[in-house]
Amino acid sequence: MRIPDGVLRAVVLVVTVSLTLVLLPIAINVGTGGTAPSFLAPYVAWTWPLIGLLWLVAIITALFEVRSRRLPTVSRSADQPRNRPNALARVDRYLSQRVAGSLASRTRIELAFDELPEAVVRPYDLLVQPLDSTPRQVPDDADIASVFDELQDSMLILGAPGAGKTTLLLDLARTLSAQAHADVNKPIPVLIDLAGWTAQQSRRADDDPLDSANLAGFVRWLLNELNARYGIPPAVGRTWLRRGRLALLLDGLDEIVKADRDKLAPVLEELRRRYLVGKLAITCRTQDYQLLTHKLSLYGAVHIRPLTRQQVLDYFAAVGPELDGARAAIEQDDALWDLVNSPLMLNVMILAYQGREPEEVVAGGVADLRRELFDTYISEVLARDRLTSRQYDPSTAVRSLWCLAWWTRSRAGDRTAVPRWLVPNGWYGLSLHEVDYLAHVIFLPTLFAALTAGATLATMAQYGVLAGLAVAAAALLLVHIRPHSWQESSPPESKLHRAPLLAVTLAVGTATAVILVVAVMGLVELLPPWLALVAEAAAIAASYVIELIVSDNNRRRGLLAVRVLVVVVASALTLELGAAPRDFASGLAIGLIVAQGIRVVKHLPSDHLVHHAIATSRGHGWRMDPWVLGGALLAVLLALALGADLASPSLEAVVGVLVGAVAAKAWRRRAPVLAGPLSRLLHDFLLRWTGYLPWRRRAFLRYAADRYVLARTGRGEYSFIHLLVRDHLAECSPNHLAAKVDHRIAERAAGHSTTGSFSA
Repeated sequence: MRIPDGVLRAVVLVVTVSLTLVLLPIAINVGTGGTAPSFLAPYVAWTWPLIGLLWLVAIITALFEVRSRRLPTVSRSADQPRNRPNALARVDRYLSQRVAGSLASRTRIELAFDELPEAVVRPYDLLVQPLDSTPRQVPDDADIASVFDELQDSMLILGAPGAGKTTLLLDLARTLSAQAHADVNKPIPVLIDLAGWTAQQSRRADDDPLDSANLAGFVRWLLNELNARYGIPPAVGRTWLRRGRLALLLDGLDEIVKADRDKLAPVLEELRRRYLVGKLAITCRTQDYQLLTHKLSLYGAVHIRPLTRQQVLDYFAAVGPELDGARAAIEQDDALWDLVNSPLMLNVMILAYQGREPEEVVAGGVADLRRELFDTYISEVLARDRLTSRQYDPSTAVRSLWCLAWWTRSRAGDRTAVPRWLVPNGWYGLSLHEVDYLAHVIFLPTLFAALTAGATLATMAQYGVLAGLAVAAAALLLVHIRPHSWQESSPPESKLHRAPLLAVTLAVGTATAVILVVAVMGLVELLPPWLALVAEAAAIAASYVIELIVSDNNRRRGLLAVRVLVVVVASALTLELGAAPRDFASGLAIGLIVAQGIRVVKHLPSDHLVHHAIATSRGHGWRMDPWVLGGALLAVLLALALGADLASPSLEAVVGVLVGAVAAKAWRRRAPVLAGPLSRLLHDFLLRWTGYLPWRRRAFLRYAADRYVLARTGRGEYSFIHLLVRDHLAECSPNHLAAKVDHRIAERAAGHSTTGSFSA
């Protein structure tokens, strides 16, 4: 799920204000002749510039927040004169983008169709039994708008995958839009993809109380789509829907989740009774429609006929020599005639063989199966150079397309459009060997080492070598407390740039740990010792009380009581015998942070990464020893290099670290709150690192659209050129297909083909 902008702005405000509140007293104290904490003394000169920068960030963020919270412009009345032309302009722009981005814009071929009266429940059939319900052939020169008019503006369009259903709906929409421009009494056509609709039973305050729960949910979804797609405010859209000012063109009944498809017919029937829907057209795959329990209540249905051989040959003859390669392919293998029976497959074959010499096609063999033809198509369009977009190597391009297709097809809701934000939540269930290997063998142990190094370094610099070693010892112990969420993994065949990943993870992780520990030490330094201790005691006590309440295991409760006793006794003795309560409070906070940090890291691969395999894996806890010890050694070396005083021990800080580690309950198997989101972010990052997702989304989407794999459907919005292309990419082997693309690029560079270039 995408993080809302408001939440992100709130986080930025909290962080900037918190850091300012920490630094401001220090700056004031130094400015009035005081001294800064010893660990911040070298950086005093930067205090005021940093405070100024933080306040600038806070002010800018606050301005954005105020702007976002302004009341939206009051929607004009539905009768306001500018509403209609504005909506029509947006409709025209959207339709133009859909047509320009589709394969249909490349190959215009007249589609023929038959009427199927029995496919729908016609309203008057409920009163009078029709005498003739056999299919009626529509004249070849009839256009979809005239058939729609003949069927009283209420029609179902059926056809095979790729037959041209969406193309006909777009043609109908453009005709209806032209009529709406010419006559203010004509409704505005709105093309809506049904893939995003799911049956909703919930009701809201703004729903019509007379609508059923299903209809209320459908209308609410429809109004949201009108607002997002055409800028029609929900209040205006609802009024226009009631007055018959909208012509609903609903595309892709077969793309609705299977469990909800049968619920659409009753919803549309109630919609026609409760609202004035003057014009309604729906598309669906023939096979999927035949499986529905409830037929749609419409005035008629048409079925798109497959392309004939003569239509294909006539098209080749009209285009000329540019398609000689495609003609050679189809003449060489009769099986292609049965495959190239729809506009989509004709386009696929044309793009696969366009511009290639007949001799080259005949020598290279012909793809005689759909899968192989789509492989040829993908290989050819990705192998061709385009100067209008960034270039990608075949492995990255195919892997990214496979990943986008897999997710687009698998995720709930709209399974047609490529998501605008590649959020980690959508990748659940996608387990890849390369990602698993990097997560468990490189990323996870490096994070342990970085956390240990950063915490040890910061603690050692402030409280001496004993406190630093206490942090390292606590980290080493906590790593071995169950659960162990990592597993052994054999190296993949492909090179994954493991060394750079290790270096980046170590650097970023160590810096983050240092910043957290220094921030905690600074906060404790600013507070009175008793106040810091009370706050820490309250946090620990609250977590233990909650655990005692929710736990029904007496043995666990007994262990909790023992831990509480150990923490209380050790704290009391240290405060009674020691002379530095502030050091104890700081060490206690550091121990809590280290323990919770290790707990979070231990749960990172357990959310999305091979969680099914973890349950059966014995775990290899002790193999993390070298990484934790290596992190501690790295911290010692850095501390020596930076000139830290290693001979100034603080025993109170040492005890505080150990007490914090004991009190933190790092042994709990239940994942902390942040583990899930961080795990998904980790998975998303590693998908990009391994080339399964593009680093720059927009650039890659433009690249794919330029090669007729994706189609631009709106501003910043893309969808796969067709569902068959999406399904083929989702089911292909990325490495195998990338090898074919590489082979085709080499052929084009060499200027000749090799026998069997694209055969399976």
